[in-house]
Amino acid sequence: MLRGWLGIAVSVAVALALFAGVVAFAVHHQPKSRGFSGLEFAPMTPAASARTPLLAKGGALVADVMAGSPAEKARIVQGQVVAAIDGTQVVSARQASDLVRAHAAGDRITLTLYDITRGEVHPAQIALVFDAAPPVGKNFSVHPPRTLAREGPVPISVAANAAWSKRILRGPTIRPLALAGLGSGQCNVFAPAEWKVAGHAADNSMFHVMAEEGFAHAIYQSAMLNGTDADSFVKAYLQATFGAPAVLTPPQTRPFGFVLRDFGNQKGGAGFVLYRVTGGRIALWLAAVPGGDVAWAKPLVGAVALSMRCASPGAPALLPRPPELLATRISLRCIKGECGETDFAATYLTTLRLGYVHNLKGEMSLVKPGRDYWQNGAQGPGFYHQIGGENERLYPGRIN
Repeated sequence: MLRGWLGIAVSVAVALALFAGVVAFAVHHQPKSRGFSGLEFAPMTPAASARTPLLAKGGALVADVMAGSPAEKARIVQGQVVAAIDGTQVVSARQASDLVRAHAAGDRITLTLYDITRGEVHPAQIALVFDAAPPVGKNFSVHPPRTLAREGPVPISVAANAAWSKRILRGPTIRPLALAGLGSGQCNVFAPAEWKVAGHAADNSMFHVMAEEGFAHAIYQSAMLNGTDADSFVKAYLQATFGAPAVLTPPQTRPFGFVLRDFGNQKGGAGFVLYRVTGGRIALWLAAVPGGDVAWAKPLVGAVALSMRCASPGAPALLPRPPELLATRISLRCIKGECGETDFAATYLTTLRLGYVHNLKGEMSLVKPGRDYWQNGAQGPGFYHQIGGENERLYPGRIN
């Protein structure tokens, strides 16, 4: 009997010793906390692939970088392309996400990055050290990878089809982009906030404006060809302006004798040149943006370029307004019957699906006419925007 109780006691003692050992091991060998990088990935776009020629295939876009995160401290920025992580080739955004999520706090990885936002052709090696996971409440995730998408606000529900509710509903769905006037000499333009004049020729033959941050340029240029053909002039002008040879699409004929050519260069810039030759003189409007942002940025910067008006030497005489010039694409002078070369060039805004509107105070905005025109506005059909709960009427045309 004693032997039986002794066996049980020994077994219990051994079990307690083993349990105490497991507890001690767990206390002194706690697993590292999950690593936090602050990175969020998105699938590659065709534009991003085109701007990373040395990346044969695969890759993942950096869709977002959290403020104050290890990724931001490593100077990784949104828009870069991840080609490899610790030497492992990245073939998709999900794979990049999984590779990053597998690391713990304190781990160090090396990312092979193409900075397409700056037009870098060759990759750079960037080291990143993981922090502990962000505190609870931080709404940030790298899994599943987020796709790049621009979504508008959720429309307001109509209250029992009430007339007042419909009026309030329509107001927020029209979203004009406010434009500010910029000028130098006898040249002026309308652009979004935080743009600046980058250059101006004393004879008003050149006018250049750009965004203060990021790569966005709108240029007007006029010059005598002096025997040079327009194709050679445009290619030389693009190379001199951006410091890299440009690849241009074949010429596309536009109304009123204009020619359109899209372009891209090895520095990652892309955009379009719209030009016309009259009497041996060429006048061109140029919009340049990062190649990865062409889909949404080119229309905006193009609208800035086509709002430029300069009293340039040799400009053709003003002409009456033909019916093809829609009011939202032209100046008030043209609406009254005195149309300049910029008004004729701005027929391209129909392709860009943008137009100019203004209020009675002379404040300019950019709208999408196909989306923002309101048939049942409070003051009749037209364009509106909401101020303090009221819908203010906007009128077509730019005021310069």
